[in-house]
Amino acid sequence: MHGERLNNGLTAIAVGDGAALVTLPGLGNGADLAVKVPRMVALSAKTLARGFRRRVHHIQRPTEMPRGTTIEELAGWHAEALRERFDGPVDVMGTSAGGITALQLAMDHPDVVRRLVLCTAASRPSEEGKRALLRLMREERRGKHDPWAASGLITRGPLRLLTTVVYTVASLTNNKRAPGEAEMVEAAQGWDVTERLGEVQAPTLVIAGTRDALVPVEYARATAERIPNARLLLIEGGDHLTTMFNGRVSPTIRGFLDYR
Repeated sequence: MHGERLNNGLTAIAVGDGAALVTLPGLGNGADLAVKVPRMVALSAKTLARGFRRRVHHIQRPTEMPRGTTIEELAGWHAEALRERFDGPVDVMGTSAGGITALQLAMDHPDVVRRLVLCTAASRPSEEGKRALLRLMREERRGKHDPWAASGLITRGPLRLLTTVVYTVASLTNNKRAPGEAEMVEAAQGWDVTERLGEVQAPTLVIAGTRDALVPVEYARATAERIPNARLLLIEGGDHLTTMFNGRVSPTIRGFLDYR
């Protein structure tokens, strides 16, 4: 699978057949897709394309985001890319940090978004969660890694132990964060569009877990309530890592996207 270079450092891959679905990923898996497509990125795109019967256009954040880049600027870069790529509005699905960009995109550039799916994302992240992420990344720049604290931000229970092991191995074999990841976390620190949610014109589906430490359930509820024509799917017991693997999620997204 080969990727392509878009504008402002964005890169993309496209896979599958059917109506277009643009996917914006969360943190991690940073890569210049025009140079190399990571195996997990390719697998994820192929799985979504088959499951939703869509042509998935996976757009990766820039690997060299300038320090000080804002979410508004990032959304503007995506809007430019979508206008060049498509003749009209398309369905957009953003996950976690990608959901932040997708929501900003829908507010600032309504002409490019037909339907919006926000996965484990809301109009603002938790204060504690975003500060913890920033603290972890600053510590990692100094060579100090805390896999246990990092795993606690995304999951709980026995899975946290496994995630901690994965993070520990990763820190021992590669001390660098995915490209553009730290800049994305910094951009999200002051991001809060709660008061602008009424501007979203696209029909919206919000998916959240009731035990998500980064996106508290009350934030997800408020986001769905304030967006006109929005639906909320709550996954009981779901956290930032496990929510999207719940069996209710894929059929709900498929039905939402296919609705005419």
